[in-house]
Amino acid sequence: MERYIGSDWKTKNQIIIEAYKDGINLHERVWRKFVEDYNKKYWRHEVDTYIVHGRKGYKLTSDKDEIVASIKDSKKRALNLLWKHSQTMKALGRVDNIKMDLEELEII
Repeated sequence: MERYIGSDWKTKNQIIIEAYKDGINLHERVWRKFVEDYNKKYWRHEVDTYIVHGRKGYKLTSDKDEIVASIKDSKKRALNLLWKHSQTMKALGRVDNIKMDLEELEII
């Protein structure tokens, strides 16, 4: 699968089409799972490259600056989703802001 990604930016659709031409039916879910599993191999030092994601698509890289930029973007998106979740739960009245006195173990 790595050969479909390469070291130049490609969109997910480009990668899926190239794989399809070789008889590989790469569904969206399969693609996301592949990227996740491949990057776990990077964490375990089993591979030397990481699949980065950016505005231009995806690519394989061992450039630490590109990897850091990619994970910073992921962190930003994750925090944004958590903030949206929090705001929606508050709007639904599902979040109670409870303060506790930990010394007395009482709700204030």
